[in-house]
Amino acid sequence: MPSLILLLVPVPAVLAYMDTERSVKLDAPFLPTPNYVIAELLAGARVGKDDILYDLGSGDGRIVIEAARQTGCRAVGIEIDADLVDDSRNAARRAGVQDRVRFTTADIFTEDFSDATVVTLYMGRHVNIKLRPRLLRELRPGTRIASYTFDMGEWKPDAVSTIVREDAFFWVIPANASGKWQWTEGRGRSSARCDLEVRQVFQEIEGEVICNGKRSPLRGGRVSGETISFTLAGEPFGKASPVEFTGRIQEHALQGQISDGNSRRPLRAVRNPATVRPIAQ
Repeated sequence: MPSLILLLVPVPAVLAYMDTERSVKLDAPFLPTPNYVIAELLAGARVGKDDILYDLGSGDGRIVIEAARQTGCRAVGIEIDADLVDDSRNAARRAGVQDRVRFTTADIFTEDFSDATVVTLYMGRHVNIKLRPRLLRELRPGTRIASYTFDMGEWKPDAVSTIVREDAFFWVIPANASGKWQWTEGRGRSSARCDLEVRQVFQEIEGEVICNGKRSPLRGGRVSGETISFTLAGEPFGKASPVEFTGRIQEHALQGQISDGNSRRPLRAVRNPATVRPIAQ
């Protein structure tokens, strides 16, 4: 009788939860999320009672239900499998949170979720990347995104936490800071126009400032929500050491302050709307 050889192929711990019968119908596998993972996602995304959380591909609804139960937020699940949506609604009634949650049978690639302040994902990497343009284009700056196990490709996470043997990834939707900005340094005859050109890929920015005839490249530039920060050489501003800028983007206005470590002063710049470019594909 021939001997039997078993090949043990390691797989992520998360796959132990896979419902393979349902998974074959979906664009991503149905993987019920363990409760300890849900707690980490809610904490990492800083979900509070005033948030509107959308779980894309909500499965049996446990993230939506636990979000409402643990934080008091309003939560919505979007799921393409109608049977899972029915299960989710029943589970919400049993948990006593039916007044704060909603489940809809729909395609996550076409359903509107633009009013979300938090989005959770437990899909595949290819699904995340396919969703990425919609997330960046349609969600408001400052919206938080949490994804368990799967990242967003070239879009680097703002934070990562490890849960047992898998990672949870967190992002904050950045405002679009790209384009050409202008402001005035000084007053009267000594005033000079300063030009800031920003190139942006996801939350990272680069570019340069031209002020008083001197060029200074941006260093360490980042955008998180509406907040923008970068460092500049101090020479164009009459400083021996680098200066730091932190501010807030609101449409085509940029308002903040420049600091050289010893003093701070306000800076207000405006952008030419025609120079705005997409921050990612």
